[in-house]
Amino acid sequence: LLIKDVKCQCICGPVGLYHLGRTLGRGHFAVVKLARRVNTGQLVAVKIIDKTKLDVMNYYLTITTDIFRCMRLVQHPNVVRLYEVIDTPTTLYLVMELAEGGDLYDYIIRHEGGVAEGTAKRHFAQIVRAVAYCHQLHVVHRDLKPENVVFFPQQGAVSSKLCIFLLSY
Repeated sequence: LLIKDVKCQCICGPVGLYHLGRTLGRGHFAVVKLARRVNTGQLVAVKIIDKTKLDVMNYYLTITTDIFRCMRLVQHPNVVRLYEVIDTPTTLYLVMELAEGGDLYDYIIRHEGGVAEGTAKRHFAQIVRAVAYCHQLHVVHRDLKPENVVFFPQQGAVSSKLCIFLLSY
């Protein structure tokens, strides 16, 4: 997954510098882009939330509070890591771990005939562990759906992780 040939734009903030690449997903309030951290070359996903499209400032404050509360979840192996947040007057950038294996929705579509029971059990157990961990921290997901479960290929195996951030794409 290389983005060196992709036309990039730069976002600079107090916590980092990234080159943004192609769009990975899109929603009403947000777009998710592939990005590369300039100083390390690390590939990440950046969710870009247009704050001008949010109806009420109160809603923005709720989202911000939830995001920072969810940052506590970065320690769980089945929760997508949120590396940093860049907050500007009009835009909120959430820099997250990149799921190179796609999401559960696409996985279901690709495996129309079903998957092996052992594979399904393993992924389901990982999702349940992530949800249980959230609940231990008194965090309710509120948007559990196949698009918010993503896959990470690792040494021949695939682990699943839960995206816990609001305004899903």
